Amino acid sequence: MTGSSSGSLSSPDSPSSASSAQAGLGRRGFLTTLTGAAAAAAGLTLLPAGTALARDGAATTLDVISDVQGDLADFAHVLDYLDSLGTADALVVNGDLVANGHVSEYEAYRRVLDSHPHPERVISTIGNHELYNSEPFDIQVDRFVEYTGMPGVYSEQVVGDVPLLAIGTTEPFEGTSPPFVTLGAEQLSWLDERLSHYAGSGLPVFVLSHHVLPESVSGTTGQDKARFYDQDFVDEIELLEILGGHPDVVFLSGHTHWSLERDDWAVRKVVSGGDPRGFTVVNTGFVQTLYGPNGNGGERAIDASAAQGLRIDVAQDGTVAVHAHDLKAGTVIRSLEIEAPTS
Repeated sequence: MTGSSSGSLSSPDSPSSASSAQAGLGRRGFLTTLTGAAAAAAGLTLLPAGTALARDGAATTLDVISDVQGDLADFAHVLDYLDSLGTADALVVNGDLVANGHVSEYEAYRRVLDSHPHPERVISTIGNHELYNSEPFDIQVDRFVEYTGMPGVYSEQVVGDVPLLAIGTTEPFEGTSPPFVTLGAEQLSWLDERLSHYAGSGLPVFVLSHHVLPESVSGTTGQDKARFYDQDFVDEIELLEILGGHPDVVFLSGHTHWSLERDDWAVRKVVSGGDPRGFTVVNTGFVQTLYGPNGNGGERAIDASAAQGLRIDVAQDGTVAVHAHDLKAGTVIRSLEIEAPTS
């Protein structure tokens, strides 16, 4: 979710928002969202709400949550619930682990994580809330690394045979308004090289980003979108050009706290000049507070007690089944299937 821990939001009419909107006018023809039959033809099959996809024999299982933001009671419940489904091969916490990036918050987060069942592998991404304090950026990053065990703000992890590429900002940002992420030339070159390395392998490649792509999933698209979610990445054009050439990419993003019950919780995105099949983008849900549209180009808090997330099964042949869970009710909201990537 955009904004500070007190819930303040950037205005769609603020100077930073206006300049970002002007810079992004050319994106209207840069991205295409595939839905329905077109998405299915590109390899993404979404089941109706309330429908679970039954698959047996998963080779690799991932649990994916995001946006804990200090909601430690719900975090503890979520860990217990996910464990009741059977232990996954890894837990992904996709950014905003803590509220403001303070040592005391990380310590409290670790106490809950260490005292509740979870997979041995825990993979974390850095979000905006990890950086919501006045300390130098290097200290904030070092603290994230220390308490998560991650090698840096971007890295490659392999779970089973499945590659996961975590990305994050390499430069600080001002205040609590977007843009939040500067990937930089070095990280972009690394991402391009790693995606090219795995192209044609028959494996999906998960790109883990706390922050959202413009005109993609819940909160960023449609008539009721929150307009500031079009502004997360400083170098989004370069990022999209890289992603657009790789139909094997499954891009997982959090940040918005918008519901996995929405029809736009997962989409197939096509970038002009890229592969016509596009790549898959999936909303990872939230632990702290459900948000939704306010009818005026922004968002509002809906349910502080809600929590949603994903369990992902990757079959031996590379087919991916994504199950969106209501983590409080203990039910599957719906599922989707992503066909095994082909060259």
